[in-house]
Amino acid sequence: MFDHILVTIDFSDASVRALRWTASSFPNAKLTLFHALQKVEASSDVRQSLSGKVDPEETAELDAQDNIEVLAHSIIPDADVILRDGPPVEGLEQAARSSDADLVVLAAHEQRIWPWERYDATAEETCDRVDLPILIFRPTEPTGEFTILTPLDLRDGSEPVGQMAGRMASHLNARLVVFHVLPKTFQGFLRAASSAYQTEETLRKAESSAREEALARIPAECRAHLDIQARVARGQPVSQILATVESENVDLIVMGKTHLKKRTERALMGHVTGKALRNAPCSVLTVPI
Repeated sequence: MFDHILVTIDFSDASVRALRWTASSFPNAKLTLFHALQKVEASSDVRQSLSGKVDPEETAELDAQDNIEVLAHSIIPDADVILRDGPPVEGLEQAARSSDADLVVLAAHEQRIWPWERYDATAEETCDRVDLPILIFRPTEPTGEFTILTPLDLRDGSEPVGQMAGRMASHLNARLVVFHVLPKTFQGFLRAASSAYQTEETLRKAESSAREEALARIPAECRAHLDIQARVARGQPVSQILATVESENVDLIVMGKTHLKKRTERALMGHVTGKALRNAPCSVLTVPI
């Protein structure tokens, strides 16, 4: 499935769970563990007393190396380790490039800004900046069969999302829900241009066509043996995605991401992936398109 996976470790319970899940789900992949070293802030008198004896930052690096090696030995003994100074996302971007990883895994750390919103700035910035598949890991309570949801907008160029979803479902022996949302603008145009009966009939035909096209995005060799359901909803994409996650007991969302350099461009385009990433109660795998 993947040849080389880069897993971010910050010694939190969430990151350790992400590492354990990755090691058990992809036992044949090479794993590299990444840790971003935080700058050590010591008072001037402490630095003066340690001058010429020990460097606090060097000590922090040695401690991190030792702790990661102990952690790796208990889970995946032959894992490599990369330590980087500086901002975590920049270090992660450099580590992904230098290690030739084909997947990056990091645990989501949820910080509530408002009662209705979850937000993880590091996770979202990593998805924005690192041009690789990024798995943001959030553990879910097992409810039986592992379920993957892949929202598809059916644009040209989004085929890699369906291919990745099919491969992941095959690898994890998972149930796959293929999903498409007919936007409100489309419905509004039909209602303005035709009668209520014609509008509903056209919407039914559009839904049937979308289901067929969405299923066609999954590789034929995966369709032959997977349990696949195709769903089409009407309305606002993010709310429909999150409602489907709940109704289908989804464990993993596989969705596309488009790299846009300017944050204003991302805001103008809606950035559905970012909104889903902030609010989804399960893991999210973003695929470059």
